[in-house]
Amino acid sequence: MKPSKSRNIVLALSLAALLSGCATKSDMETLQNQAYRDRQENRRTVEKLQDQLAQAQENLRTEIQQSTSPVQAKQANTWAELESVRSQVAQLQNKIDTLTMRFNAMTNATEGGPNLVDVAGDMQNIKTALHSQFGMNIESAGGASTRAVAPTTTDESTPGKAAPTAKGKATTDTAEALLAHADQAFKAHKFDEARQDYSEFATTFKKHPQRSSAIYWVGECSYNMKDYGKAVLAYQEVIEKYPRSPKYRSAVLKQGMAFYQIGKDKAGRAVLQDLVDRFPKSPEATVAKKYMKEHK
Repeated sequence: MKPSKSRNIVLALSLAALLSGCATKSDMETLQNQAYRDRQENRRTVEKLQDQLAQAQENLRTEIQQSTSPVQAKQANTWAELESVRSQVAQLQNKIDTLTMRFNAMTNATEGGPNLVDVAGDMQNIKTALHSQFGMNIESAGGASTRAVAPTTTDESTPGKAAPTAKGKATTDTAEALLAHADQAFKAHKFDEARQDYSEFATTFKKHPQRSSAIYWVGECSYNMKDYGKAVLAYQEVIEKYPRSPKYRSAVLKQGMAFYQIGKDKAGRAVLQDLVDRFPKSPEATVAKKYMKEHK
């Protein structure tokens, strides 16, 4: 017989005896003791249930925290990276603004100082990384492109500097118009049209200072069209022919990513690791390390 049932019987008998007038002092004490024990047991049962409820709530909180912490950490890291890149963009933009004010009075960068073309190239590399990894398009002040173009005209009053011929100016205008049209198509996500314009530019103006950039953007158009094989080839042309191009590091980065996209993970990792080893502090190296970590 279970203890609780036994106690109930004892309690019932004691009550019956009490009601019949036959209860003794001993019976009363027994009844009181039993009631006390029942109250104690009930209290312990309630306390046990409360402990179990508290433990269940704590387990639930722990489970929720464990399931959301990785997501929160990843979001925090992503935003930290974005803020870092934005800071770099702002710093480079300030350099460009300062140099632009002096550019008309100078024919070459001050010895030992930053070069306008190099700074503009670094600026574009960071923007490319933002566009590729986070889908962000950052334009310079006034919406103008940060593409750096070597000056093609000079003031007639400048000693020793001759003004370009009409034919030379017409050629330059044609090249810039074609490049501008390609840029506009790319920003509108008309990648096939943009790729045709960039390819035509690279084929027609083989000595233009922006030819390496045009070839790079052929690769970018192909990458966005998921034509990764052609993207790899375009990036490779920049890597092989233009090691000093401001697009060089971006070409290496995107070639490694394109290799991953066509299933050649080993080749992609080798390319990205080489980029990290040679340019460890560059924005492209940061993106490369993150990409390799996500594609283990």
